[in-house]
Amino acid sequence: MSRIVRAAAHVHSEWSHDASWTLPDIAAAFTKRRYDVVLLSEHSGQFAASDWDGYLAACAAASTDKILLVPGIEYNDDDNVVHVPVWGDLPFFGQQPDIATLLGKVHAEDGISVIAHPWRRDAWKRYDPTWAQHLTALEVWNRKYDGLAPSRPSLELARRDKLREFVSLDFHTSKQFFPLAMALRLAGDEVSRDAVHTALRSGAFDPMLFSRSALRFMRGPALRTLETLETARRAVRRLLR
Repeated sequence: MSRIVRAAAHVHSEWSHDASWTLPDIAAAFTKRRYDVVLLSEHSGQFAASDWDGYLAACAAASTDKILLVPGIEYNDDDNVVHVPVWGDLPFFGQQPDIATLLGKVHAEDGISVIAHPWRRDAWKRYDPTWAQHLTALEVWNRKYDGLAPSRPSLELARRDKLREFVSLDFHTSKQFFPLAMALRLAGDEVSRDAVHTALRSGAFDPMLFSRSALRFMRGPALRTLETLETARRAVRRLLR
């Protein structure tokens, strides 16, 4: 028996320095929006190893029979350019680890790592193609930074290095609510951290927009339509400032 669950990826709570939502509030809000799993990714910069056990316990306590909060950390390099959310049964690797070393360690411990928003602050310029062997996926659509359309350059990078496409909310405030999700194919009926980790690790996931594959919107006329909408949205936002 298998089960498909809908996961919100790259979500920040009050455990991150730039977010304020509590874990119970996140659980309630994403349950209301019909998600089954939340993949949290707290910023490493103000985190500490001593916080780790408390964070794991808080995620477990805020989970319910309707939604599972999966703890994760979003690591960044020393000048905050390259960001890598990771999940798995992992230790805390420090506030600002060397990214290549981090990816190797996460991979060696059967963790999951994703390059986040590669076009933010030109992080792609630091991307090393040798990292691909350790990566689970690459964010090609980040709601906070890309808006209403996936990032065409990120799509090209993922395709070049044969990386799986990942879509995320990069949730900090309610502005990032958007019908993007990762559909995870769990091996059994139980929704657990282990089952979620296994699905991510094995590539048993698909990016979704509403109830359709988001891959349909990553090429051709559909992509161009979304890009037009995003251009218009940004223009309106500039006028309203």
